[in-house]
Amino acid sequence: MQISLSFGESQKFELQLKDEKIVAICDGAGPTLSSVRSEVETALTNPPQFPGLAEATVPGDLIAFAIGRHIPNVADIIAAILDVTARAEMADRRTAIVLPHDAADHLQAAVTAMIGERTDVTLERHDPDDRNKLAFIGASKENRPIMVNRILSDADMVIPVGLARLDSSLDYFGPYEAVFPTFTDRETMQRLSAPTFVEQPVLRKRRAGEATEAGHLLGVLFGIVVEANGPESISAIRAGAIDLISAQIQDELAKTWRYQPAKRAALTIVAISGGQEQQTWANFARSLAVASNAADDNGAILVCSELTTFPSPTMMQLAEHDDLDEQRRRIRRERTADAAAALQLATTLDRNKVYLISNLPEGIVDELNMSPVANLEEARKVCEYYESCTFIAHGQLAEVAVEGEEISSDIDWDQYAL
Repeated sequence: MQISLSFGESQKFELQLKDEKIVAICDGAGPTLSSVRSEVETALTNPPQFPGLAEATVPGDLIAFAIGRHIPNVADIIAAILDVTARAEMADRRTAIVLPHDAADHLQAAVTAMIGERTDVTLERHDPDDRNKLAFIGASKENRPIMVNRILSDADMVIPVGLARLDSSLDYFGPYEAVFPTFTDRETMQRLSAPTFVEQPVLRKRRAGEATEAGHLLGVLFGIVVEANGPESISAIRAGAIDLISAQIQDELAKTWRYQPAKRAALTIVAISGGQEQQTWANFARSLAVASNAADDNGAILVCSELTTFPSPTMMQLAEHDDLDEQRRRIRRERTADAAAALQLATTLDRNKVYLISNLPEGIVDELNMSPVANLEEARKVCEYYESCTFIAHGQLAEVAVEGEEISSDIDWDQYAL
């Protein structure tokens, strides 16, 4: 059978394998939206079971759009938001576009150009370190202070624009993650990115509950949720009550991104697709977690990427000692942004051999206890060496559970309902 697996911005891993060697090809992305702008306009002007934006607000109101992270075609979405807010029926309202702290410079520049001379629109990139731009909105059930971006706190209406993800995703914060912790203070971001919050189901539940509390304290009732068809394309845009549509979307995401191979494979090949904004250690960790659910114990994983970012000191701890148990204990105490990714790599290396195609120097990959693969020809030889293979496209979005095995989100969203 001829296999073609896309990765990176435009790379393709193509090879010919005997049918009996192929366990599964997990690549089921559906159709792509023909017009993102028209869908966003409909979501804001004629949403199901909600009044349109003009009817839901009054002159003088400040409407703040909290733009989540990793959203495909986000510039087109923001352009559509600005088109709607410029209509005559929206006169005398004010609009704020709040971008995440790690938003790309080119996105900020593009939105600035879109706004142009409009005086009714404010653009802000969140700064988690500036206490003057943060506001206390209440305490969580665990009596922790909840701080959010001051523009969101002061707004008359907050509309999160978030990316829909499967509940079982490696670092999923729940349906309100476009608000929290995306727009909280640095200390809270670091606390909630701790590896234990990713690793332990009880703490994952607690973390997601805190995000939901923050959304409720802000009075968020309505939001826009984007379903990805890939890292840079969209299959659907939903609007409505966040709790309700997020639960409904889980079934749709499962149909697109959840795969059930008949058995585990000796080698799992997983692709990180998309341009440089997708080629991150966080997406590497997500893809590695997915691939480990499809690979045999003591089997191997081949990650196809265009990673160029050098690993942080937390990741490089894996190069310092051979004792993986000791490394995991040490990484669990870290509060750096990529500590969870480092822990995932350490956990996977304890069970599987990991090969990596990337744009990193081979010496760096080798120091991380992975085997560098220099080119696609070497990757083909790796595939030919193993007796069975599973291929996973868009690894940062997918989920795999071999038949007879289950992946549970362990999160009961009902307990956080209003």
